[in-house]
Amino acid sequence: MPSLDIDLAIVPGNEGYPLCDVAQWLAHYGQPGEGRTVYLYAHAREGMFGPLLEESMRQNGKGMLGALVQVYTRDGRVHLYEIVRVKRHATDFSIADEVPPGEERLILQTSEGPRGTVPKLQVAARLLSRQAGDVGEANPIPRPRDCS
Repeated sequence: MPSLDIDLAIVPGNEGYPLCDVAQWLAHYGQPGEGRTVYLYAHAREGMFGPLLEESMRQNGKGMLGALVQVYTRDGRVHLYEIVRVKRHATDFSIADEVPPGEERLILQTSEGPRGTVPKLQVAARLLSRQAGDVGEANPIPRPRDCS
């Protein structure tokens, strides 16, 4: 997300505490290009999704509306999304589940409080376009670390 200087490698989600220095995706949902909801999450820390949380506290995230999010897939494709909704204090996955059939939506999630707390911040973005990109740029070497 260029406007908030968020640039993370994405790895599969895990059953335990989220990893640091990467974003993770929930396998229950889809991947870019499948025409389904794509759900990514990361800690609200500097260098991760911390800027999302900070921006959400200003006018309930109004400044994020219209911001662009780029998600690269292994094949080098760039999926461009536009933020359309900021949902603070979320306690469920309805923002991800209540998407019209055939519409691809990106959800970014981060914590609003200390470890293990609910609610969460969720940001929804709609797919604008897909295009070819650089395969090397699309495949950074993830360097996750345990931060529990």
